[in-house]
Amino acid sequence: MRQLARIIVITGALLASGAATAHTRSESYSHWHLSDTSVTGTVTIPLREVMLLYQAADADTPPRELTYAHLADTVSVGAGAATCALDAGNILQAASGFVRIELQFDCGAAAPDSVSFGAMFHVAPAHVHYAKLHRDGQQLGENLLTDAARTWEFGSLDRQSSYSFLAFFTIGVEHIAGGIDHIAFLLGLLLVAGSIGRSVIAVTGFTLGHSISLAAAVMGYVHADSQLVEAFIGFTVALVAVEYFLLRRPDVVRLALACLTAAWATGALAVALGYLDARALFAYGGFGIFAWCYLVAAAGQESHDRRRATILLFVATCCFGLVHGFGFAGFLMETGLLGSSLFMPLLGFNLGVEAGQLILVAVAIVFSLLAGRRLPAALPQAAAAALCGIGIYWFVSRTIA
Repeated sequence: MRQLARIIVITGALLASGAATAHTRSESYSHWHLSDTSVTGTVTIPLREVMLLYQAADADTPPRELTYAHLADTVSVGAGAATCALDAGNILQAASGFVRIELQFDCGAAAPDSVSFGAMFHVAPAHVHYAKLHRDGQQLGENLLTDAARTWEFGSLDRQSSYSFLAFFTIGVEHIAGGIDHIAFLLGLLLVAGSIGRSVIAVTGFTLGHSISLAAAVMGYVHADSQLVEAFIGFTVALVAVEYFLLRRPDVVRLALACLTAAWATGALAVALGYLDARALFAYGGFGIFAWCYLVAAAGQESHDRRRATILLFVATCCFGLVHGFGFAGFLMETGLLGSSLFMPLLGFNLGVEAGQLILVAVAIVFSLLAGRRLPAALPQAAAAALCGIGIYWFVSRTIA
């Protein structure tokens, strides 16, 4: 559908001009453990958010030390009208791609009754912080803190028993709205699909794939390296853009082989420079082989059998969705959700992601119908080129992050 392709270019141009380095919504997490007169908090922040903080600071302090100093200045615990003293703090070991800081507050003879979290908001006003409260090994409550609501009063715990589903549904929608790389991939997918019917099939496959990997990762069945996942998400953006051009060229095999070579060479360079472990080469090589096979098969089926080409599109988008699902899972995996507390947040988050995708696709289709034939025919190629460039940038920069 030519109108659909044209409207995608406009959005692709906006992506290229405004948010080439953006990813998912800015977020952090914490666990607070109460005693009678003290509280210990463990705050976890993704390294990509720490780098925003580091870039904004006019200092040579290493990122982890800078994060500790920032949290010490912006996080506080209250006990009635008094503010508890920061008694001690530590920089803890964290999973790859995260920074974890421990803060211990002493409230004297008083009982702590609130936490105020003001970190990150000056560099990311849309930042959200997910906090959980514990006492004697039992979870007492959970809350979302934002720039507009930075303080959590523990006296309101009774109101939060049904908060989890709605909160995670909202975060799921916002992950799509703020996740520029996921938006870019969806737009590239619509560009390749070319019609409303094939777009529905492609988005359905993508939904199925990321739902499977999201659930598998959060429930602990599969563990994925966050750096590789982020890099491969960028690769999928470039791949669907390349597919748009290859479907119209006779030298598909040569260009598909170039994609395979580029994937392996990027991984090899990162390993040689010490950015990745040597085992990552298997992932880069495997992803490159998948890209080559898919591009060759897609071009062949598109020319000879449109029905089989649509089936292949569905299968491929399921595979792409598996990669993006691991990216979606990053938030839920770091919140420490366990046992009976897992189902509602996982369901809410996944439904929020689906709602965000449907809104995006619906808006693209409506605008494509309204635009009619008013836009130049060359714009789809410009959009695909922009998406390809952005995807390559994400792939390389995240590989050597």
